[in-house]
Amino acid sequence: MAKKGKGYKVDEIKKQRVNEILQEVESAQALKVKPKEIFQRISSYLKQEPSLIIPLIDGLARVPTSQTPQLLHEMIAITKEKEVTKVIKRTLYRLKQKGVQWEEEPPKERPVLRPPEPGEPQGYLGAMDATGSRIIVVARPRPLGGVRVYFSIVNDTEGIQRLELNDLTKKGFREFVENSLTSEEFPVVEAPGEYCVHLVREASDLSQKLGKPLPQGFRDAQKELQDVKWNGSLPLIFRYKKEEEVRNRVRLLKESGNLHKIPPFNAWLLNTEEVQKYAEAIKEAEESRIALTPQQKDARLNSIYMEALRELFPEEKRLRWKRRLEEMAYILWKMGKEREASVALSAAVDLKTPFNPIEPNPFIWTLLVKSIYSLLETHLVEKEKEQKTSLIVTP
Repeated sequence: MAKKGKGYKVDEIKKQRVNEILQEVESAQALKVKPKEIFQRISSYLKQEPSLIIPLIDGLARVPTSQTPQLLHEMIAITKEKEVTKVIKRTLYRLKQKGVQWEEEPPKERPVLRPPEPGEPQGYLGAMDATGSRIIVVARPRPLGGVRVYFSIVNDTEGIQRLELNDLTKKGFREFVENSLTSEEFPVVEAPGEYCVHLVREASDLSQKLGKPLPQGFRDAQKELQDVKWNGSLPLIFRYKKEEEVRNRVRLLKESGNLHKIPPFNAWLLNTEEVQKYAEAIKEAEESRIALTPQQKDARLNSIYMEALRELFPEEKRLRWKRRLEEMAYILWKMGKEREASVALSAAVDLKTPFNPIEPNPFIWTLLVKSIYSLLETHLVEKEKEQKTSLIVTP
């Protein structure tokens, strides 16, 4: 007689375990426990021992009660395995052959034409201007072809300034991005569509807080994009760079003043009305008839600048410029300018705290100084024009 090996022992153990579960099923059925509850009970066993699934389903053919088919239907409703479904159907057939009867559940009606789901949104973010305005574009493939484009201009102090909804072909949208969307002065880069939708929602919340009407088409956009959620880092740059990489990096922070030499920062200036008062004070100090030593003059100018920093950049505005630099850091990073992105992020992190009175934030300091002197230069040019006009002798 041939010896029975280890495989036999394993099969015997599995068979014994299946019999134990079948006995538990029979006992539960005798106590009128609902098939759904029985299934929940035996599911815990099957999760621990998946190899018992097929033998157990086969074994249920030996429990010819009207409740067993209902139990099998609970199983078939959730299984995704073709082999398991096949064994369940075979066991149901065997139970029917034994005369077991049960009420068949009518198949759930499914709509003949289900609306296809829209595709994942694509996103594009534009560089900010000095006022905090930027372009945000979301493009979502339409189920039947083409792209639904949500073009917006948002501002971090005013909310949504413009919103347009257009349907384009994929080729038409590609040409729009390549030829009309971006420029050297204000580049536009790709970004997660979910993040772009989040920024538009953020702007809409601001508009409503300020009591400003939302643009026509916003409700449609809101409804069409309601399933799009952003659960990532805020702002986006922190998905790729950690604050720890740039915090307290003195050299990086000092370089932030040089960002004003590249687009779009080279076009950034503070509002004329904001700096008018300080420009006039600087002009008076430089044209003063009172004899001042160079040190005294520098001290006077520095006191004007520090006063401007305190008055023009209270905490709310300082944090707003922090967010602008964080958003711009992503633009720079996406353009491949990793060093500049780190520099911008370093300046942003520095703005979390009040200005250092000895060495204030280099980016903001340069922004302030160039804004004041740009205004002074404009006044000088206008004065020269007036003088030339007054010298013209009319016949």
